[in-house]
Formats: sequence, structure tokens, C-alpha cells
Amino acid sequence: MMLFRVLSLWVFIILPLYLQEGDCTEIIGGHEVKPHSLPYTALLENFNSHLVCGGMLINRKWVLTAAHCLVWGFPWKRDIKTVHLGVHSLKRATRASIQSIEVEKNVPHPDYNAETYQHDIMLLKLKKSVKETNNVRIKPLPKPVPDIKAETKCFVAGWGRTKKGGAQSDVLLSVNVTVIDRKKCSVMHKNETKITNEMLCVGYQDTDPPAAPCQGDSGGPLVCGGELRGVVSSGEGCGREEFPGVYTFISKYDEWIKETIRTSE
Repeated sequence: MMLFRVLSLWVFIILPLYLQEGDCTEIIGGHEVKPHSLPYTALLENFNSHLVCGGMLINRKWVLTAAHCLVWGFPWKRDIKTVHLGVHSLKRATRASIQSIEVEKNVPHPDYNAETYQHDIMLLKLKKSVKETNNVRIKPLPKPVPDIKAETKCFVAGWGRTKKGGAQSDVLLSVNVTVIDRKKCSVMHKNETKITNEMLCVGYQDTDPPAAPCQGDSGGPLVCGGELRGVVSSGEGCGREEFPGVYTFISKYDEWIKETIRTSE
């Protein structure tokens, strides 16, 4: 099936049945990005033709995403089958504007914990190299940093739902977010969520409802200062100020990413 038909089916039929209400992974109160201004963003499709997550192209043959994307769609087959690149509008996607590449290997972090979202990070090895164009470009990982300071301004992007229980966005949206101190974040989560140094805690814009990511954007990029710093991971509800979002801190996995790519080539 051609991608634009798959996307159309997802828009009108699959998504409302498929997304899990408890996962905070969509864009609420965001704004449309300039088409193809984030050419490293990716849509991930599983073996049941469900578009389940976002991702980021970090290498000609590798996409970075969240490990929990493998369990979406349970009890259907879990593996990610295809990566779609060069997409801006779901409804207007065509074969001429995108690159759809099959996945050779799903590589979740070996210590990923599905209950706590610890080490919620995964690499996808593509069966063939991406051809860079104006719409599809690699975003190499930056030099790792020890931490991201609280109050740092960042943004997150995705095609997820625009309100809880509603339809997802037709176009790629982004929203500005702010990094929150881990201790403060833990208190806000009533100490029920363990916020480790491998995670980043992110708060949302003061809007009504608060601008935030939620269902549909798992695995997508958190960008701070123009650099990839986080992977959309987990949260409580959608756009709830009292429960900041939790992201996987990419810098803490720099060696694992490089070693995985090196030993898999």
C-alpha cells in the first residue's frame, strides 16, 4: 500500500483506536513548523501498518527513537517495520515527497524497563542508506554534555493528537518547553516516578490548556539550543502542569549508541 493511503487510513480510522490514553506523547497547543524545516524527523510503522511513533535520523542507516514504541499495538507484532522520512502533512504525503525504508533491525536498550521507562531508548537499523535531500537530512548527535540546566528552553515536535481524546495533527507541530530540576520534578510526580540522571524532566508553556506533547509523539526529538538532547518518553495525562513530561537524556547513551552502530555495520 502506498504511504499516502496508509497515512490517510491512520488519520481517519486507526489512530483513535490505537493510542493509549495513559501515555503523554502528543502535541497540545503547538504550532505548525515550516514544512521540512526539521528534515530529520521520522514516522515509524510497525508490521501491522500502524504508524506508532516518531523518531530522528542520526545516521544514513540509523534512526533513534523510544524503546517503548515496540509495545504499542500489543498484542500485534511489536517490531518497527518501516521508517518514513520527508513527511510534513499526513494527508498530502506522496511517494514523490517521502522516503520509506524498511528496518533491518530493532535494537532497544538492553536494560529498558517497560514499567518504569528506565533506559527508554532504541535504535533502528535501516536496510538501505537514506538519500539526503531538501526534505530528508541527517541530524548527527552532538558532543555529549553532563546535564541540561533547569530553565533551559527547548522544543519538541511531532504529529500527535492536538487535544486529549481528539484527532492527531495533519501537519508536523512543535511546542516550546522548559527543562525542570529533577528533584522538583520528582516532588511534582509525588515521588511515584523515579527521575534518574538518564532522564530529563520538561515542563510546558503556560497556556490554557498548557502546551505540551502527548499521545502520538513518543520517540520524537527534544531539541535544546539546536541540538538533539532528548527522546520523548513518558508522562501523566496530557498537558497537565502538575505532571511534567519525562524524556530520555541522549547524552547518557552516547557510548551505547556509537558502540551499537559500530558493531552492527
